[in-house]
Amino acid sequence: MSFPLRIIQLFTHDQTIQIILLRLINVALFAAGLVLFRRVLLRAGLSGFAANAGIFVTSLIPVAPQLAGQINYDNLLIPLTAWACLLTFGVIDQLQKRHVALQQLLGLLTVCLVASMVKYEFLPIFLGIVIFLAVFAWKRLRGRWQRTLKSSAADWQKAKAVKWLLVVVFLGTVCLFAQRDLGNIVRYHTVVPDCSQVLEIQQCSAYNVWVHDYQSHKAVVDHDAHVNPSPVNYTGEWVYWLWYRLFFAINGPDSGFRNYPPLPLPVAAFAVLVVASAIALTLRWRQVFAGRPYLRLLGVVVAVYLLTLFGAGYIKYLETGVLELMNGRYLFPILLPGAAIGATALAEFTRGWQADVRYACALVLMLCLLEGGGVFTFISRSDTSWYWPNPTVQRINADAHSMLEPITLDGPRYYSSGKWFFN
Repeated sequence: MSFPLRIIQLFTHDQTIQIILLRLINVALFAAGLVLFRRVLLRAGLSGFAANAGIFVTSLIPVAPQLAGQINYDNLLIPLTAWACLLTFGVIDQLQKRHVALQQLLGLLTVCLVASMVKYEFLPIFLGIVIFLAVFAWKRLRGRWQRTLKSSAADWQKAKAVKWLLVVVFLGTVCLFAQRDLGNIVRYHTVVPDCSQVLEIQQCSAYNVWVHDYQSHKAVVDHDAHVNPSPVNYTGEWVYWLWYRLFFAINGPDSGFRNYPPLPLPVAAFAVLVVASAIALTLRWRQVFAGRPYLRLLGVVVAVYLLTLFGAGYIKYLETGVLELMNGRYLFPILLPGAAIGATALAEFTRGWQADVRYACALVLMLCLLEGGGVFTFISRSDTSWYWPNPTVQRINADAHSMLEPITLDGPRYYSSGKWFFN
């Protein structure tokens, strides 16, 4: 965001205006991601109703508006992920014709490299794309490699002059990727080196997140902290907290940024939807993926991403004894690809049901999500210290809170047991 900030600073030095404009840019990026992902869902074979429902559900996850309104790199990663999926669909189409368009392949690699530099969490998605395309190309082009290479070379020769601009952009992206990610691997033997590998301990101590991990790791080494190494126990905690951290609420500074439990109806509706989709996929996986290469690609991407997130979190837990990498925002790059698979599985599972019954079930789930979902969760759980210190803004939020209070099932505002507490 430093690049748009430099442009904004040419016109105003008011920090409040700068922050508002940067936040609006982030909202626009998140919205662009939803638009692109709708195209992904439609290309993956979903109906217009199912695609709109997927976008609707995603927008009513409370963390979604919070994420969209913050200045961060996640909001750029979402449209880049959708763009990468659409470009991969194009490569799949070419492979089904036993052809490879080099321009399309270079475009896909460029977007994937850029997304990997925006946030290293894209690397598992990149890996999933590479694995799928490698296997798919091997199956489709087996015995035809020489003929395919000749046709691709001929197609490249016919391409317009813009192909050389694409080559320049691709090479520039490769150089940046090599300097950043590959440079870290060569020098520090990891894509994301620890602060202490780059700076001195004293310098790293100014970063309280690093200090927390450092002290937690020391407590584990000194046997002052108990770590349960059971992967089964960790899996349960990991799934629980990812679900919980999509729907929890956090208040302003007057309450010490207190965490509040989710509103009961939206969080329950989402849990029912995910469990029902998982059961339907388990029972109908052959029908879901048969003859649908786009869905198979999304399945590989989601699986590789979740396994990487789980593995990284488990390793971190063994080192620090602290449950980390469980924030719901980590799921946003693969929420809608997962929704494409889940919606298809539910459609296959309920194929014999009457249309009225299917629509009634969808309507009930959506009404439950509307009952305090999205930004409504934060409005109902926050006080004025969380708002912009402007009398008009505070009054508008207070009025919204007053309107929501009598029609929203609030549930408990405080944690009734240690299980609900997350630090």
